[in-house]
Amino acid sequence: MNKEHFLIELKIYLKPLSYQQQALILEKYETIFEERLATGETEEAIAKELGKPRTIAEEILQEFDIDVPEKQLGRDGWQEFHPEKEAEYNVTDFDEHNPYDEQYRIYERPRHSPFVRFCQIAGILALNFFMMIWVFFGILMGFLGVWIAAIACLLSPIIGGYAVIAGYNDGSMFQLFLSIFLFGGSIIALLILKPLTAWFLRILKHYFVWNISVLRGDV
Repeated sequence: MNKEHFLIELKIYLKPLSYQQQALILEKYETIFEERLATGETEEAIAKELGKPRTIAEEILQEFDIDVPEKQLGRDGWQEFHPEKEAEYNVTDFDEHNPYDEQYRIYERPRHSPFVRFCQIAGILALNFFMMIWVFFGILMGFLGVWIAAIACLLSPIIGGYAVIAGYNDGSMFQLFLSIFLFGGSIIALLILKPLTAWFLRILKHYFVWNISVLRGDV
């Protein structure tokens, strides 16, 4: 079962809940998938470890004291909820505190005075122009240079082998061994560079999103 099938089936079994509650729960499990996919796990492995969507939904519905009667699944594995029977599962009939509604909030953008907005915009533009843009540019160029050097060293055995074929002597053999050494070093460098580059790009993305939030007045 992949991510899409898992979330669809979970949504079906969460039918007795309100749309807001369903959205919050589905968002939680979608975040779990995204975080674990980023670590290299497959969708099938994540879904298997999380368990069956029906079992997860039953545990969630128990928090609302909702008993879902057993129903026969179709041959395709889906369970159908009939509209005329949805009323008996309506969670709005319960007076108990709803833990999911407590977390579901409509975001309201803060209201700032024109002076504060001016300071925010001027500050973020000055910070980027005089400092951050050059810092990120320097780091980016550094990563680019190291990537190019690592890839060039990865191809060095070709040059070393050609030198031996062109003329076998001590110099060509030294060049061959040096190229093999550089090849091994480039593999290690690439293994280190890949996560470092991904980490830097994530930071750059978060910083960019924060800049947009400041310019829009969301913070």
